[in-house]
Amino acid sequence: MSLSEDLYKELIIEHSQDPSHRMVPVDHNVHESGINRSCGDEVEVYLTVQDGVIKAIGVGGHGCSISTASGSMMADAVDGMTVEQAEDLIEKFKSMIVEKHKVDFPDGLEDLEALQGVQQYPLRVKCATLAWNALEQALRTSSSL
Repeated sequence: MSLSEDLYKELIIEHSQDPSHRMVPVDHNVHESGINRSCGDEVEVYLTVQDGVIKAIGVGGHGCSISTASGSMMADAVDGMTVEQAEDLIEKFKSMIVEKHKVDFPDGLEDLEALQGVQQYPLRVKCATLAWNALEQALRTSSSL
């Protein structure tokens, strides 16, 4: 196993054991849920969106280590982004995981590549994309605010 694979595994373990953004923003104005029926993972995404910017994000629920780590990493990545930037990142992430494309993440977000290995396990793809799909739906809802 290469050093980068070891580091990526450590990153996923770290995010699954101590996920960030596990609070519900007090002033959230968008909420979306997601369920992976094939394994029982559940996610809740809470956003505070103001003037087209994600001012706060909270991710809750329960699931496997891949689902939890992916939600934590997603929240870290999109916190403070514009809705358009977050939508672009969702597209890139799903392109990497679902379509197995090589993508270039913006500076500072290269850690998302840690989840690239999930693409080899079709049942785990749904785990990795669950929070991202919920965020995508939440952003659609936020556009009507």
